Amino acid sequence: MADADLEAVNLTRHDFHGEWNYTISPNSLGSER
Repeated sequence: MADADLEAVNLTRHDFHGEWNYTISPNSLGSER
């Protein structure tokens, strides 16, 4: 996976250990692969 692909993922990091605990939400780009 390229860096640009990872940046496109909508992550919300949690307060407790945000590097491990996060929520992935749909993004609003509207493009499906």
